[in-house]
Amino acid sequence: MFDLTQRVNAYRMNMTPAQISLADTVLVDLEGAAHLTIAELAELAGVSSATITRFCETLEYSGYSELKAAIVVALERRRNEKQQFAIAEGDVTEADSIDETLSKISFQGAEAITDTARIVDRVALDKAASAIINCRRLDIYGLGSSYLAAMDLQLKLHRIGLTAFSWSDNHLALTSAAVLTDKDVALAISHSGVTTETFRMMETAKKAGATIIAITNHPASPIGRLADYTLVTSATESRFRSGAMTSRLAQLVMVDFLFVRIMQQLFKSASASLERTFAAVKNNRLNYNQKLND
Repeated sequence: MFDLTQRVNAYRMNMTPAQISLADTVLVDLEGAAHLTIAELAELAGVSSATITRFCETLEYSGYSELKAAIVVALERRRNEKQQFAIAEGDVTEADSIDETLSKISFQGAEAITDTARIVDRVALDKAASAIINCRRLDIYGLGSSYLAAMDLQLKLHRIGLTAFSWSDNHLALTSAAVLTDKDVALAISHSGVTTETFRMMETAKKAGATIIAITNHPASPIGRLADYTLVTSATESRFRSGAMTSRLAQLVMVDFLFVRIMQQLFKSASASLERTFAAVKNNRLNYNQKLND
């Protein structure tokens, strides 16, 4: 379900510098690339025809014909999205007006969510949900901004009575991972898929026998490859760091996908737990029409 743009984004870290240059050449002018022969594209990008062949292999296309078909699909999709959001293509620039800035950022956020929904492996998602439902305990690892998604999942699961622990401290996470068993699950969240500490946590949990789930933007990364079930997000980094926001949005929507699939399988018991947790805190809410002091 990956289109060309998502494939390039997901596998960019596995590309050679020549392949990255080729990818950028294609993506910057999809319309032009759609009409080029392999020799013409090689000349335009300043690479060899063999590089284009290896580029197709990296993106798991059978050959140049399939790559060209993917370029056409990506071009049509980009046209539709630009029309839908009524914005000029490209990243936010220092010259953009406030309206252009808001439109572009909202477009990037919406694109991250819809792209993630389109490419997520449905089988892996349901197997991950089942693994969490049936495990003794769940360890969730996420550092930096990924910790926000990790904590969000922990809070959601605790509200329906599932035992989950979110770890941001490296030492605490490693010691927790070391005492997991084959009855447990470890879930790691890393946009890049190359966060050293998160990888070590997963590695320790895997050696202990736990089932491993990963949420990452890069399935071919070490973290993506180590997992039993890899849930791939789709968020593109941005010049003015709205990419950091879109990566979190994509992670959070993946957490929602996973949680809702769990809720659907545990509907009766989970609904009862949600009602009890809501009742436990309802007296801490203000009356909406509360009179304010002068």
